[in-house]
Amino acid sequence: MKHIIIGSSIAGLCAAKKIKEINPKDEVIVISEENVKPYGKMTLPYLLSGEATIDDSYLNIPDGIELLLDKKVIKIDTENKSITTNSNEKFTYDELLIATGAHAYVPEIPGSTLPSVLSVRNLKDIEKIKNKIKQSNEKRVILSGAGLVNMEIGNALLQIGISITYVVHSNRVLSQIIDKEASKIVEEGLSKSGIEVLKCESIKEIEEKDGTTFAKLESGKVLKGACIIFGKGVKPNVNRIEGTGIKTNRGIYINKLLETNIKDIYAAEDVVEVKDIVYDDERMHALWPVAAEQGKIAGANMAGIKFIYPGDVSRNILTIFGKTIFTGGISKEDKFDVHRKNVNGEYRKIVLEKGKLRGFILMGEVESPGVYLYVMKNEIEVSTLKSSLLYGNISYSELYPSVRKVAL
Repeated sequence: MKHIIIGSSIAGLCAAKKIKEINPKDEVIVISEENVKPYGKMTLPYLLSGEATIDDSYLNIPDGIELLLDKKVIKIDTENKSITTNSNEKFTYDELLIATGAHAYVPEIPGSTLPSVLSVRNLKDIEKIKNKIKQSNEKRVILSGAGLVNMEIGNALLQIGISITYVVHSNRVLSQIIDKEASKIVEEGLSKSGIEVLKCESIKEIEEKDGTTFAKLESGKVLKGACIIFGKGVKPNVNRIEGTGIKTNRGIYINKLLETNIKDIYAAEDVVEVKDIVYDDERMHALWPVAAEQGKIAGANMAGIKFIYPGDVSRNILTIFGKTIFTGGISKEDKFDVHRKNVNGEYRKIVLEKGKLRGFILMGEVESPGVYLYVMKNEIEVSTLKSSLLYGNISYSELYPSVRKVAL
């Protein structure tokens, strides 16, 4: 059996490893369009700040697979079960996994294709940012958007002594994962760090001159910096499956086995839409642990051992500007039964529906983050555990007191 995996990030590598574990004699080829060894993309901000090196970022390559670098798949022929690369090489397959990830969204405005307009998705993006800062007399970076990626990049820039300005279209930062009260706390921290945040603003035009980048805003204000980094969300890399018959919406549709509507073609990672347990709909979960789990399940199914993917819950954990923020499920909205407290900047919020945890925001120390995800995924009744959930110190023993009694 011959398996081809398009994409060498965590989902692709986990799938390859699982296939070889189950069927060691199967042929597995992993194709990457990047020209460097596979690496963990969550380390990119730490590479910028200098807290990590590229050697820290490299992923383990499963034994027995063939890894092809610097090759972009430009065609998938589902009838003849083959793929073609940009160097006109053709490979046939018995089963195919599409794990092509996503790319950063950059709005089409005047000047948006200039060399100083950047985003952060790959290793080369970090090198571009470093070079622009080094080459420019302006030691300030303009960040368009104040979501997860730009918050982490801003934190990294501040650590290396670079001033930053956030240009935020909405009326608050991190508006996709936290509520207004939590945003206010984060914004107060940014202000104390000397960071400029321009809310309800958008970049309307970009120019470059003598190593300086100029961003003209909707209000007419003009900002100067070494470069502009757009962090306004991502789009799945689905362009290469056009004309294949593979069904897509925003991302690729898959069934419970992570198989597409075309037999023997599977998909995983940021390119797919999967079941969200809390929202009970299909959506993208662009998360490292989710991608790893999907890769393992897709690999097992490709190897002939059928596993059902149960779906997942949205969540994020990040440490920025001295604050750790852990969110999950329904976090930014106030719906159902909401409980919150705010003590000395440690903000806590939980959302319950009929006694089941549907969402949370925890700013500050949390003893067991995994318990919150376990409770949400398994829809466990926790109405009597509101205090522990709110204080961030719930444990498995509280969920199963009979187990605790035996253990003691």
